Amino acid sequence: MKTKLTITLLLLVAPVVLCAQNWDYIRSSGEYYYGVGYGATVTEATKNGMAEVMNMISVNVADDFTMLSESDNENGNIEHKELIVRSLSCISQASLTNVERWVIEDEEPNCAVRCFIRRDELARIYESRIDRAQNYIVLAEEALQKRKLSMALQYYYWSYALICSLQYPNEVKDGQGRLLITEIPARMRDVLSGVKVEIVKREGVYLELLFKYNDEPVSSIGFNFNDGRGISDMDAKDGIGYMELSPDFDKEYIHIGIEYEYKELARGDAEMNSILSVIAKKSFREANYTLKTPVDNEVVIEETKLKQALDMAVNGSVRFDVNPSSTQVMANANDYKAVMDKVIAAVESGNYQSATEYFTIDGLEVFNELIAYGNGRVVGVPDVNIFKSTDGRAVARGLQMAFSFKRGTKKMFVEDVVFTFNKEGKIENVAFGLGKDSTNDIMCKQATGWDDMTKEMVMEFLENYKTAYCLKRLNYIETIFSDDAIIITGNVVKRKETPVMNERQVSIEGNEIITYNRQTKKEYIDRLRNVFRRNEFINIHFTNNEVQWLEKFKDEKVYAIRLGQEYNSTSYADMGYLFLLVDMTNREEPLIKIRTWQPSEITLDEWYNAGDFY
Repeated sequence: MKTKLTITLLLLVAPVVLCAQNWDYIRSSGEYYYGVGYGATVTEATKNGMAEVMNMISVNVADDFTMLSESDNENGNIEHKELIVRSLSCISQASLTNVERWVIEDEEPNCAVRCFIRRDELARIYESRIDRAQNYIVLAEEALQKRKLSMALQYYYWSYALICSLQYPNEVKDGQGRLLITEIPARMRDVLSGVKVEIVKREGVYLELLFKYNDEPVSSIGFNFNDGRGISDMDAKDGIGYMELSPDFDKEYIHIGIEYEYKELARGDAEMNSILSVIAKKSFREANYTLKTPVDNEVVIEETKLKQALDMAVNGSVRFDVNPSSTQVMANANDYKAVMDKVIAAVESGNYQSATEYFTIDGLEVFNELIAYGNGRVVGVPDVNIFKSTDGRAVARGLQMAFSFKRGTKKMFVEDVVFTFNKEGKIENVAFGLGKDSTNDIMCKQATGWDDMTKEMVMEFLENYKTAYCLKRLNYIETIFSDDAIIITGNVVKRKETPVMNERQVSIEGNEIITYNRQTKKEYIDRLRNVFRRNEFINIHFTNNEVQWLEKFKDEKVYAIRLGQEYNSTSYADMGYLFLLVDMTNREEPLIKIRTWQPSEITLDEWYNAGDFY
């Protein structure tokens, strides 16, 4: 009976397979877009065959395509067919995952290739974009609640761009029946209208800015300006942003633009990168600010008023201060603060050697690496607090430093810098902090098993992890990965050869595809070594965090950590989701058992989690 059933199934499947592989059927069935390409090489023939496929798609959808762009509405000079080609180029460059080819002649220079794709593949692509756009709106609104305006504006705008790339953008609605093509820009205008930018003070070429949203300091926001030499991209965090002008800057006013397109972060996402490159950028006058340039050493907002603005929300509650709890207060905190004053003075003066006596050998090594990370300088008014650790150590928080890089696109990152003292009062470690919101999320966590030591361990691990990648501390990274760690990386790579028939691909023209690779520890470390070598800077920012203690491991402290990660480097940038499974049973020697990365288009319920592995 089983044999008969198998034969029957094969007979049912066989005609479909035979039909799909019959060129006459492909041309006559009306189920496919197809084309034949000729060229000196198989690669060239495939490209020409794809051009024929895209031309056939253009002809078939031209009559009812209603692509929307701002420039079309303003002057009407862009032809209808150009709109079609513009949108379809997004698909050809990033989304046609089911294009198949037959090489009917591979003898150079007379190669010939047949390319074809099912017609319903277009509908699948558009449906996928709608789902992704709606998911981005959810993420944007969650980010807005936490005053993470950089994420909120980015996801709103990427959602808008996805809708613009559809065949029928004027038919996509939200749950209340509102057209997203008009609703999303309205929401963005509302958000941008709530942003207020003020200059705090000027010191030489450096300006300090205060960013608020609905009268509360923002958690994060991106902005750009022309420093007199070109456009500089900056990030503000916890309400404060910084600018560096050119030495000969003499303009009466400074023009600042709030970032919302975030094309750089789409470089790791072939489809989104292609769409943002094709869709005409939507302009928002609410994103532009003009501020009068202060004179040198002018203080516009006094220190006491600035602190009030940063600390107090509309309802009068403290938002940003990270203070020691009753169990974390150090009896001799002033002794540690005195040391920190001398370290800060050494950084400000550039006389780093004057502070070496306050460090251990290991601490001094990290400190020197941090000082060498860009053009580092102390910013703002240091408000250092000393936290008593459960193991007898002390941690100093409250210092911010700005690090600027000037090769290619000018970048500046503002980082919280955390100093850890050993039991003898020497600084044994220096790390980049996670930001006050993320710090509060962990330090205020109330859950089973989350005592002060647990919170400290998680914070310590994440800060050291972030710092190791920023400072390219390859030796440290190698020690925290278990020898048998499961490492899954996702990245954008270039195909060296044209894919064979039936191989799923993201792009023919760009030859870019997001790949998921299982790597050994050695392969991963070797890859990192190359990444570190070819980039002037690497910066990692965690946008959110979820930490779960796996109670099933009763005798071990194993934690599942899920993070949103913004990755920036000299040559590459992306956004994605990071999952780490870490054994912290030995606090001094944490071990990563699992590390995975997924691109930003993955919905939240598709994140990797501990249940996928255990």
